[in-house]
Amino acid sequence: MGLSDGAAKNRPKAGRTALVIHAACAGLALLIVTSLAIVLDRSVTEADRFGLTAERKLVDGELQHQIDAVVQYQAELSFWDKTFAQLEDGTVDDAFVAEEMTEWLWADFGFRWMIFTDRAGNPILSVENGAKVGNGEGARTLKWTTDLLERADGLYNDNVHADGNGWRLSRPERDTDALRASIPEIHASDIRVVDGALSIVVVQAVVPNSLRIPASRHDPIFMVTVKPFTARMMNDMEARLGISHLEFSSVRDLAYGAIHVALGNCTEPSCMVAAWTPRRPGSFVRSETLPSVIVIGLFATLVMTFIALRFGSVVSALETSEAENRHQARHDRLTGLLNRAGFEQALAAAVLGVRERPFTLLCIDLDKFKAVNDNFGHPAGDALLKVLAERFATKVAGRGSIARLGGDEFAVILDHSVSRQEATALAQSLVIEAQIPVAFEGQLLFVGSSIGVAFAPDHGLTPREIVPAADRALYLAKNGGRNRVHVAEDGDAVCVLRDKTVTEVAA
Repeated sequence: MGLSDGAAKNRPKAGRTALVIHAACAGLALLIVTSLAIVLDRSVTEADRFGLTAERKLVDGELQHQIDAVVQYQAELSFWDKTFAQLEDGTVDDAFVAEEMTEWLWADFGFRWMIFTDRAGNPILSVENGAKVGNGEGARTLKWTTDLLERADGLYNDNVHADGNGWRLSRPERDTDALRASIPEIHASDIRVVDGALSIVVVQAVVPNSLRIPASRHDPIFMVTVKPFTARMMNDMEARLGISHLEFSSVRDLAYGAIHVALGNCTEPSCMVAAWTPRRPGSFVRSETLPSVIVIGLFATLVMTFIALRFGSVVSALETSEAENRHQARHDRLTGLLNRAGFEQALAAAVLGVRERPFTLLCIDLDKFKAVNDNFGHPAGDALLKVLAERFATKVAGRGSIARLGGDEFAVILDHSVSRQEATALAQSLVIEAQIPVAFEGQLLFVGSSIGVAFAPDHGLTPREIVPAADRALYLAKNGGRNRVHVAEDGDAVCVLRDKTVTEVAA
């Protein structure tokens, strides 16, 4: 009877202990699940925040890149002796309009408006879609650019100073890391709606290459260009950045869930912004990890091991994604070759030890590639670029780096193990490879290539010197009949603009 009484007395205590143990286990399980839920939520939030921040920087950088490209293209006319001379008497002859404006800036780059105007906004020449129009129409377009004209005028006045009997513009500082020609910092640019289309607008005073302005020409004439964003430009931007549904709209008209970056200097709710649907990597993290959190709650005994393994897989997935992003940032999506950013890094590394390890630079431009796109469509052009990229990469393999800089432009950096004779022979073989037709959907695609060759350090010690030397040689190869190789002349330092050149003979 005593034993039974003792058991009866201990039974409530054992029940309480079991309850405490159960409660402790439940609490521990709840703590683990809660901790994991908090970590998961934080991971999702941070992944989304990091992804959105990165996407915003990419889109903002791409828009600035588009503006810089338009500035460079316009500068080839506004920063040119021939244009400055044309405007001396306040008129522009029809041949100049046809050759330099219609057949080049409009036909090649799609500038909708090209207007020469004085600082008061009175048009001297108005060209719309490659054809001269009345200056009244040009004046209506200039009303959208009044502030840019004032800014460009202010920059011009800030940079011009008296020099003897005339005036001189401040020469821009040399940038040894830049792969493009320096132009005077006297332009004003913005993205805004012109004639109902979102466009890049650039205003810059027309100045000669020497930057010396006669006393009689102190009051500048400005060139205003308007380059609309096209559907193809938007598609190309989406492809380069790896985003979707990129569009331009006002802040108040944004689609639900879209993110955006501001365009230009406008901050009003009605201003246009670049918006797109974010990738939200946090959704991937949540979908991959939530089942694991449930499993951890059910199998508490395996919590720590499971957490280590599962979070290891998540970290591995994030690292893989980051590695892929780094690879995509330096490689061309179409061909898999280095892109312009990758090329600049490779070239920067090459010039660091150029005196001990000379190298060769080949600038390659396909001939008649535009005809392939026009006659067979862009899928044919893409297929052609892929095949030629494979051929070029096979030829260069093990001897250097090859990049696609954009469009039909390629570049090759051959390392110090390749002699001049071998480099020239390789360039000749690339010309031959480009001439071999490419089969596409029952058709044969024919192109050619012109190649400019420059040797470092003989033709330059920096990217700013060696790239223009090779580009100049490429220009001479094209002028010499195309489908050929031209080697840069020793002693030349060249500053090259597309289809225009300025040569400075080194002292």
